[in-house]
Amino acid sequence: MQILRVLFCISISCISHKQLSASINDYFYYDIVPGASNLGNSGIIEMPNARMMKPASLRFTFSSSYPNEYTSLTATPFNWFEATYRYAEIKNQRYGPSRYSGNQSLKDKGFDIKLLLSKENYYFPSLALGFRDLAGTGLFSSEYFVASKRYNNFDFTLGLGWGLLGSDGGVRNPLSLFKDSYKERGKTIGGGGKFSYSTWFTGETSLFGGIEYDLHRLGLKFKLEYDTSNPDLNNKVPIVKSRFNIGLNYYFSDNLNFSTSFERGDQFRVAFSLKGNFLEDSIKKPSPKNVVRLNDEQKKRILKDNSIFYRSINKSLRDESIYIQAASLYEEKLDIAIASKKYYSFTRSSGRAARVASALLPDEVEQINIHTMNGDLEMFTLSIGRDHLDKALNQEITYPELLKSVEINSSSQNPLFRKAIFQPDVNFPEFEWSMSPGIKHQIGGPEGFYLGQIMWKVDSSLKFKRNLSLYSSLGFNIYDTFNDFNNPSYSSIPHVRSDIQDYLKEGKNNIQRLQLQYFDSIYKDVFIRADFGYLEEMFAGVGGEVLYRPVDKKYAFGLSVHKVRQRGYKQRFSLRDYTNTTGHFSIYLDLPNEINSQIMIGEYLAGDKGLTLDLSRRFKSGFTLGIFATKTNLSAEEFGEGSFDKGFYISVPVKLFYSDFTSGNISFGLHPLTKDGGALLNQHLSLFGILGDTNKYSIERDFDYFLE
Repeated sequence: MQILRVLFCISISCISHKQLSASINDYFYYDIVPGASNLGNSGIIEMPNARMMKPASLRFTFSSSYPNEYTSLTATPFNWFEATYRYAEIKNQRYGPSRYSGNQSLKDKGFDIKLLLSKENYYFPSLALGFRDLAGTGLFSSEYFVASKRYNNFDFTLGLGWGLLGSDGGVRNPLSLFKDSYKERGKTIGGGGKFSYSTWFTGETSLFGGIEYDLHRLGLKFKLEYDTSNPDLNNKVPIVKSRFNIGLNYYFSDNLNFSTSFERGDQFRVAFSLKGNFLEDSIKKPSPKNVVRLNDEQKKRILKDNSIFYRSINKSLRDESIYIQAASLYEEKLDIAIASKKYYSFTRSSGRAARVASALLPDEVEQINIHTMNGDLEMFTLSIGRDHLDKALNQEITYPELLKSVEINSSSQNPLFRKAIFQPDVNFPEFEWSMSPGIKHQIGGPEGFYLGQIMWKVDSSLKFKRNLSLYSSLGFNIYDTFNDFNNPSYSSIPHVRSDIQDYLKEGKNNIQRLQLQYFDSIYKDVFIRADFGYLEEMFAGVGGEVLYRPVDKKYAFGLSVHKVRQRGYKQRFSLRDYTNTTGHFSIYLDLPNEINSQIMIGEYLAGDKGLTLDLSRRFKSGFTLGIFATKTNLSAEEFGEGSFDKGFYISVPVKLFYSDFTSGNISFGLHPLTKDGGALLNQHLSLFGILGDTNKYSIERDFDYFLE
């Protein structure tokens, strides 16, 4: 399901961003940008170059030939960093013994990174340092240092490769001048999951290079390279007739290109790449609705009867899909609590509420306090002087000047809806439901590369009162191939995740979640969540969470504890014998360059204890790229293949694809392996997920949305 979501995200990102330039190439329809190599990262054909995608870019690449076929996903969290996750099918090798995997070909997972060391200028080339198959099985393990220089429509590349890229030899390893151990390369083929530091930049070294020529008028890129991977010497193919590969890229659009190449003198390859850039929201959204200001007579009536104001602002805010939760109008100030599911940015909904309020208020009111809520939790209060707001609306002062006049505070423990003069009538219980198609899958297993299920999901929520709700999620099978599973877990620790095949095969029609949750704020900036029921597909339990999020700080602290019991494979109401208490203390910290960090310390589902580190970058558009790794007190042998838990995730705001505002994200996350070690409980509506992007600095970051 997740990989299809990523393809959907990239495929509908069809808006390009072009800047004025003196180059005649900008007047051609086709924008020729650095293309993908066979392995997915930016490169020529088989060889890498020193080019990078723009930051906040995603690229899906499929490349097929014999014997290697690659499917990859590449992302650029920074303009100097490119990361690629790749599946490779090696068609002339078997996955394992026929009794285990039939006649399925070998599959391999790999992770690559490339670092831009210096940008190209008039005199010097761009320089990059890269690693292929980092912490993988070693089948494609390589390190390289590469330079690329453009001259008119030509792009020249020259690099130095080690590992697989160094197979051609012919060059003395320059690092051996400093230490003799760099002359020989140790064993790199293994089970994966470990960083083989001792083998980096060791052994044979080769010079590789290539030339690319851009024909902008036709949207074509011609490529020629010298391939130093030498698959014949590595027993991957019987013979190589030529070390030179030639190729052609056709840029069908700014987001889609097709390529073909003739490799090793006797093999053709076909490939395509689908790319999207999510740095900015490039689709224009509707401006705030015009609100007619009250005349003097109407303002006098409001002073005598505040209910007129409450009715007016309630209607005007509803026109903006903003819902008033409470309000108190005084002689010189207005307090108003709002909530909205429409806007991705809280500052935008706060700004539109302030704009409407200012238009409807009597002249005597000088200050507007916007209490912004998410669900039933009040996150922050934004206080703004009405005169400054009106000057900003009339473009008499700038955004920075307006921001200086704004105060951001919190009174979460005493939300406005509990004490306000005006409180809209809410009829409890409230019932909401939705349904949609869904997909489950397992990729890269011995029974087949892809086994999956098409299902129908029905989600519902029943709110009994503020802060207390019952959530359910039901799954109904439409079609699946899970009966082909034949790979039981032999893990030596409790099977908290590795019985995934049994859950998928037997739980085709299931109760994914049936959970009672309660939220509150007991002290200023201290929030709690308690939950009970079937918490996720594999575990039921009872527990809760506490989060301290000071509104004026860049850090937060959390503690979650749950007593859990494993659910039956059919995921109905039955429970298995295994129980445990799992919990973690979490530290959240906003770092420079839009990087968010989370450190979790505690006990995991299988009883192992350790630490999880999560690093992500959230762009102003809301697009997020993140990685995580967990290391516990399990040995590499106890954990199994992979040695430790790790993975990555991507989140794309839905609003980037529509001409109107909408909230929500399309999210994709991947564990290369499903293991029992380092397994976390999946928590629905975690407190940091609700409140994590609501401190003062997040609001200031997005403040230019305030008047939009």
